Amino acid sequence: MSELLAEGYRRLFKGKRFYIVMIAMAVIAVLLTLIFAASNYIINAEIKNETGAAELLETMKTYADDLLFKNSGILVMLVGITAGMLIVQDFRNNTIRNKIIIGHSRTNIYLANLIISVTVMLIYEAVYVIAALILGGIMLGFRNFPNKEVIVNLLLLLPIELAMTSIIVFLCNTMKNVGGFVLSITMHIIVSLFSMVPLLLNKHPKIQELIMEAVPSFQMDMLGNGDIPEHWLRMMLLMFAITFVSTICGILSFKKSDLK
Repeated sequence: MSELLAEGYRRLFKGKRFYIVMIAMAVIAVLLTLIFAASNYIINAEIKNETGAAELLETMKTYADDLLFKNSGILVMLVGITAGMLIVQDFRNNTIRNKIIIGHSRTNIYLANLIISVTVMLIYEAVYVIAALILGGIMLGFRNFPNKEVIVNLLLLLPIELAMTSIIVFLCNTMKNVGGFVLSITMHIIVSLFSMVPLLLNKHPKIQELIMEAVPSFQMDMLGNGDIPEHWLRMMLLMFAITFVSTICGILSFKKSDLK
């Protein structure tokens, strides 16, 4: 396993894609900060002559607290671009087959790909949050951060992103081609759209609540600069269950796949 991880990290950090996408993540944080700042400026300019303008501006102003949670859907796509394509290239170049020939087990190969992909996710998340904290704090200021709710909600994002990353690894290892890569980077949108169907068709509040808590894309929308979700523990257990199931299914599928 250590040899697989060392080789995988070497390829990851040696390639340009990892750094280009990481810079893109920081740029996204900068652009969102500028958009929020411009929005605040426009709102301020429109209501500055109104009675009670200060109170109205305060209710409409966007703070850096909100900015911290605006990258979740984008992060899934960027992890797919970096980690997903890295996995697919292994299949296209027959690197996977060579690893098996020299004695590495398919389970270890799959788990190594998962660990490297999770590393990519954590690095990109850290880059975004740091950029948002620094620039957002300077240009927008904070309304609540640091406080318990914002910090806990940020931590709750990690199991959700872990589940999405595990699905990316599953798709790319199972399909073994560019189709898996394309599906992985669009997964957030696809999951959101298809999950809306049972959500809209079923009017039972408890079932709707369960769907919202079980779908990673919906969970991302539930977390933000606000209260900690009431059923946060159940939500996280569902995310760990998705990670576990997708990993086991991915390993079993990979073991049976033909690499000719």
